[in-house]
Amino acid sequence: MKLLQLLPIVFIGLIAMPQANAIDIKQDNINACINGAVKYKVADKATASKLCTCTIGVRSKMTIGQMWEIESYAQSKKDPSTLPYVKKMQKDLQQCTVGLDLKQPQKPA
Repeated sequence: MKLLQLLPIVFIGLIAMPQANAIDIKQDNINACINGAVKYKVADKATASKLCTCTIGVRSKMTIGQMWEIESYAQSKKDPSTLPYVKKMQKDLQQCTVGLDLKQPQKPA
């Protein structure tokens, strides 16, 4: 689960990119995830691609309202992991790692 925490939860950049195609933004996030996973030696590029495509796919289904609710919970010092959709998302994210050879992150050389 620590590995999944390395991946971004909220993509603020979606708001800051005028005239950007949503598919391009999603692919940019997948590419950034792959680069980070390879840089920190979590996985080779092919494995990182599978992991990142899955995790970004899961997270891309989160609504803005859900993001706001999670943020509200966090600011109120409540545990957002108790929310039903967060539980489902965590389960889906864990499924993204099944069968993949992932390592603990290491500092780049």
